[in-house]
Amino acid sequence: MTSPKVPLARRLLLRNRGGFLVTVAGVAATVSLLLFLFAVHAGVKDGSTRYVRTAAVDIWVARKGSDNIIKSSSFLAASLAERVAKIDGVVAASPLLRVISKGEVRGRPTSTLFLFGFDPATRLGAPNEVVLQPGEIVLDESFARKYHLAVGDALTIQGHRFRIAGLSQGTNALLSQFGFVRFDDGGAILGFPGVTSFILVRTRGDRAAVARRIREALPDVAVHEADDFVRYHDEELDSGVLPVFFGLAAFGAAVGGLIIALMLYSSALERRDDYATLKALGAGQGYLLRLVVGQSLLVTAAGCIAGALFMCAITPLLLRAIPTLVLLYLPRHAAIFPAALVIGALAAIAPLRVLQRIYPGEVFRA
Repeated sequence: MTSPKVPLARRLLLRNRGGFLVTVAGVAATVSLLLFLFAVHAGVKDGSTRYVRTAAVDIWVARKGSDNIIKSSSFLAASLAERVAKIDGVVAASPLLRVISKGEVRGRPTSTLFLFGFDPATRLGAPNEVVLQPGEIVLDESFARKYHLAVGDALTIQGHRFRIAGLSQGTNALLSQFGFVRFDDGGAILGFPGVTSFILVRTRGDRAAVARRIREALPDVAVHEADDFVRYHDEELDSGVLPVFFGLAAFGAAVGGLIIALMLYSSALERRDDYATLKALGAGQGYLLRLVVGQSLLVTAAGCIAGALFMCAITPLLLRAIPTLVLLYLPRHAAIFPAALVIGALAAIAPLRVLQRIYPGEVFRA
């Protein structure tokens, strides 16, 4: 017998339009969940690492055992920058202080800020072109939206009042956002002047050779070239967050597959007479299997389209309702759709036993 045509599969599906729509909605919800999870992961990864990736820094000097600015502590003497600056091949070296603190806006506490104090003379580690005066701060734009702040407004951090001089992008790590102040203001917030977290180095010539000279001159510190420092951040995020997202994605995919399998199984039971008629007309088991797979692919494709359209519609609303939420859709996320189709095709296994037990003679039942 010839291979099943799409119209036949579609007619069998649409004979129970309620079940078809419910299944499409279930698949769409699963696809939306997967898109959301991967977009959140990509957004958090970008917001946590873009500052490091785009900083005009060739070498990061930190305390031994510290290899990122998010989850590791590092405290060095700020005067160490002067020693690094004298090493051959170093163009500039300046301290960068990291302080973790809450702020206060209109008398109410804010969420946690990662504050970075950079040297205004060298501007190594500065987030943008804004020139900060004493008592000024550059805030992440999503943090500013969350608390209805704008350039010119003020907030208080550890009893110090700061005027917002600018907003930064790509500095949102979801659970906390970045802020940037002058190094001396950062020291005042920390309460320990002369302390820094990192030494930022700009070099000329062979960067690896300069890094080697710094290690030889300062054996008690960690010296990270820029590419390695970025990689450490990626690995830190992937090892801590990615397994959780993949686990949730796998669970969501399994739920979507079960929804399709349940729909196909119920359809096989409800359309038992139709399948018996097809067998009486000479349809083999292979033909019926291809017919069921066709139905599965149709409902999965419809669910994928509905899920993608739903995310397109709801993303602006989510970002407006949750200012600190960061969603980044990447081309590789499109792999969700063929993966969903594969899961849908595998779900066609569910009604196989029902189809095997259907006999052509059933069509003649009274």
